[in-house]
Amino acid sequence: MSDNSFPGTSIAGDDYVEQMTPTEFEETVYKYIAELGQNLPGFKVAHNTRVTGNDGIYQADILASYTALNVNMMVLIECKHYTAPVNREKIQILNDKLRSTGAHKGILFSTSGFQSGAIEYALRHKIALVRLLTSRFEMVTNTLAKPKRPVYAPPAPLSYIGEFYAADRMSYIANGKVSALVAYCL
Repeated sequence: MSDNSFPGTSIAGDDYVEQMTPTEFEETVYKYIAELGQNLPGFKVAHNTRVTGNDGIYQADILASYTALNVNMMVLIECKHYTAPVNREKIQILNDKLRSTGAHKGILFSTSGFQSGAIEYALRHKIALVRLLTSRFEMVTNTLAKPKRPVYAPPAPLSYIGEFYAADRMSYIANGKVSALVAYCL
């Protein structure tokens, strides 16, 4: 049975990510975002907050805002502490929240990988996908027709803690920095 998900999406072994509770995972992402945005003008970040949309009130795992070009920018961040790859529906729900609230960007953090349909949808709707890892990197491979990504990559240096998907790139994340690793085409 083939499921179009990326192999290597389970974080197995003694890694601390698997040992976290969903709340601890959200708090880890919150601290990461707080550190990453600390130098942005007007930067604010909130954990487990409510956001008013044009069709109701939404819960946001993390809400970040900052000022750019004299405009207040809002970023909705969802955290999924899963052992199975995140499916497309979770990305669609985040996109609906973005449209309703007028947020400028959406990011979904996960402890697991993402199904290929989720990645395709996120790319089309400019939603960033981030997979939190620990000192060990498990390569995520593309199982779509005509894959253009390598099926293997050497382990990341110990300082790397995750993967970041945006546009046509997959990158490692290290202490508030994103470094380009490999470009791919879906």
